[in-house]
Amino acid sequence: MERFQIPAQVEKVLYGLIGVGLLSLLLGFIFDPHRSWAALLVFTIFLLLLSLSGGFFAAVQLVSGAKWSVVIRRLSEATLAALPVVGLGLLAIFFGIHHLYEWSHADTVARDPLLQYKAGYLNVPFFIVRVIIYFLLWFFLGNYLRHLSLQQDTKGQDLPRSKLIATSAVYLIVFAYTLALASLDLIMSLEPHWFTTMFPVYVFSGLAYSGTSAMIILIITIQKYGGLKDVTEEHLHDMGKWLFVFTTFWAYIAFSQHMLIWYANLPEETYYLEQRLKGVWGYFTAFFWIFHFVVPFAILLQRDVKRNPRSLIKVAWLTLFMGFADVVWMVYGGLSLPGFPLGILELGVFAGTVGVFGLMVLKSFAKYPQVPIGDPYLEESRHFHQPI
Repeated sequence: MERFQIPAQVEKVLYGLIGVGLLSLLLGFIFDPHRSWAALLVFTIFLLLLSLSGGFFAAVQLVSGAKWSVVIRRLSEATLAALPVVGLGLLAIFFGIHHLYEWSHADTVARDPLLQYKAGYLNVPFFIVRVIIYFLLWFFLGNYLRHLSLQQDTKGQDLPRSKLIATSAVYLIVFAYTLALASLDLIMSLEPHWFTTMFPVYVFSGLAYSGTSAMIILIITIQKYGGLKDVTEEHLHDMGKWLFVFTTFWAYIAFSQHMLIWYANLPEETYYLEQRLKGVWGYFTAFFWIFHFVVPFAILLQRDVKRNPRSLIKVAWLTLFMGFADVVWMVYGGLSLPGFPLGILELGVFAGTVGVFGLMVLKSFAKYPQVPIGDPYLEESRHFHQPI
């Protein structure tokens, strides 16, 4: 099986995007350190969501016995290659913890009875230990799943598919709990007085939304340069349907979270939305909801869009950017940062995230056969056809 060669021009563009991201953060730390720490947290969280989304996709396909997605699975597994950069981002966040989390200040906790009550959980040493444990589980279990999948290329039927399925099931359970806890620790604790049981599900919906967008962009880009020849418009159509599903799922979860806060009308909950619906934040939230759901939902209703690479990749770029804006909405709103949330710094960070993720994934993807050549369902996936 011929391996994919990363085109020189694509590699140059990705390195350029990484340079833009680094320069944006460097200038940000010089002129506005507080906002730059928040931007660094956004970069780390968004890259984490993109990286984990591929492992989630591959595990779900294996557990469900899906055959259509076999030709895409190797690419989805390659997204886990971005996790080492996520680890560096988390390490940097540890050094900036006092710039981001109010519960990390002893004097603030001493004046706040609620933070004192939560101090057994929200304290710096325990926070760092928890995040390290999450990362190690993501890294080692994800890489073990990928290792088994790659072994299938050489062992074929000698590696029981049941072992891959069992490992995928364990991965999904660990993924669910660690993502839920990490969303509480890294994002929700930015506002330690606020809480809702919907929040981890909301973060997951963003992961699935952004991850599917990134997968579509990668597939179409690789095909443009001669790779993934086994992926047809039938597979793209299914990926478009996945994007449509998660666009709707995100809106459902976002509405549910909003509705529960509005219906309960408790001061400790309502301020989360109140501060995001006034002043310049009100305009950003309106822009965010329209382009995160209404526009892509209307476009993806059309069957032809999901089967046309040129149309689908445009929608995917829009939804990927709005997934990034979602993380900005959560993080910046939690820190009550002044000014419009999307500025030059944030656009630079988005470019840097795309560069890092694209480069890491493509380099990893290029190391191995483009499809799982030992998978027993490979031929069925190659001849996959949508029912009329």
